[in-house]
Amino acid sequence: MAYVWAWVVVALCALIGTLGLGLAWRGLPLAPVRWWLTWLIPICLLLPAPVPGYENQWAPAFVVFVFEGLFQQQGAPEIAGRILLAGVCVTSAGVLVWYLLNRRRSAPPEAD
Repeated sequence: MAYVWAWVVVALCALIGTLGLGLAWRGLPLAPVRWWLTWLIPICLLLPAPVPGYENQWAPAFVVFVFEGLFQQQGAPEIAGRILLAGVCVTSAGVLVWYLLNRRRSAPPEAD
């Protein structure tokens, strides 16, 4: 049960962090950058990664990446790093597609 509560706490912190930082950079002039940053935070905070050495235990990928990379002498941060990289790439591609579709829809019609 503590395992589930830990993920609930992580999800609530991700929500609070996203809302707080979303308010902080609402003055940024580029909407796509704001959307990218707003989606990137919860993705990076909530992506799960397996914890090396503990079978069937998952933790946020950024936590596994930091602890395995910095605090373990024989750590294995590669899997968590790949998961984070994939999350950033998918989020970036999704925001880019959203921006391109939104830009096409809001473009003024061409006059003949």
